[in-house]
Amino acid sequence: MKKIFAFLVLVAGLVQAAAAIPAFARKYSYSCDVCHAPVPRLKAFGEEFMDNGYRLPDNEPPRATIDTGDPLLLLQRTLPLAFRFDAYLAYEPEADITGDFRAPLAMKILSGGNISDDISYYTYFLMAEDGKVAGLEDTFLSFRNVFGLPLDMMFGQYRVSDPIKATETRLTVENYALFKFRVGDSRINLAYDRGLLLSTKTGFGLDVVAQIVNGNGIEEQEIFDSDKYKSVVGRLAQSFAGGRVRVGVLGYAGKEAGAGGAVNAVTYLGPDLLLRLPNVEILLAYVKRTDSNPLFQREGREQTSEAVLAEAILSPWGEQGRTFFTLAWNRVNSTLEADDANALTLNVSRLIRRNLKWTAEYTRDFERKEDRWLTGIVTAF
Repeated sequence: MKKIFAFLVLVAGLVQAAAAIPAFARKYSYSCDVCHAPVPRLKAFGEEFMDNGYRLPDNEPPRATIDTGDPLLLLQRTLPLAFRFDAYLAYEPEADITGDFRAPLAMKILSGGNISDDISYYTYFLMAEDGKVAGLEDTFLSFRNVFGLPLDMMFGQYRVSDPIKATETRLTVENYALFKFRVGDSRINLAYDRGLLLSTKTGFGLDVVAQIVNGNGIEEQEIFDSDKYKSVVGRLAQSFAGGRVRVGVLGYAGKEAGAGGAVNAVTYLGPDLLLRLPNVEILLAYVKRTDSNPLFQREGREQTSEAVLAEAILSPWGEQGRTFFTLAWNRVNSTLEADDANALTLNVSRLIRRNLKWTAEYTRDFERKEDRWLTGIVTAF
């Protein structure tokens, strides 16, 4: 424990204040805490701003755009551009390399804004992740009020699971296994894919989302779709109590081709629950996945998997506070045991500046019987 304590103290001493502010805060002259608590977790207003095509819900200020005299041209006065930098020290007592400088763990360049009143874009290039260049991740166009209807459309590259929880806004370094796990040799999961998303909101709090995606992720370079099949995704979510309670259900169906013409049919089905209580946010999500032939064998065997995500974010001093605690449990139980996961994570985030935080995290991996300690900084400028 003395080594661990010294390790945390060392990193805390490395944290320096940042003077710059991220793209949207710079554009509107707002503090980061208008949308985030803390960065990158979104508050209700931040979610509304994102759903509104990265525009203020009321009206855009005149200073945000240039008057070109052409009603068919909307130009932002400045190109919204921001960087995010994540750097950590890691300590894994059971690993071959017990201590590691993971800096940068991630370095991103982000941009997003408006092309017209109802069309916006968002993109980020992951310049470095886990010590390697990764490339484009979220990159899409958003269309609001398509054909004058209460219908929004998103087209491009994004996470299939974002309607449940935008993974990029999580506070833990440990990722959400429920969205990322694959089975056998399957390429399908609920993480990044390319496709089309349609969504609509009703006046009584029901959100409806439909997607059609390639169904093979984005990992293979220079390949958009590796077979003739597409996957369809549907989600219903009902909000209650002014948005403080949300109950949803996700369904997914798709096929994929493997070597020798073997086909794997994949389905997901599962509910999720979001509770926003005073100073506490709780997310519970469950899916059951069925694969008809994830090893693409001539005589394939059906495999089933169940995954659970349970996360609680505690804000003892409210959204304006500077210290936040996150407890997350990731569990995957598959008939193909190599895909199992079972990890409990505790994260502490402390704001140094609105756009700079120190974080410390401990994960107990019950599946591999390993402990992981991380501490470091996250900043956006």
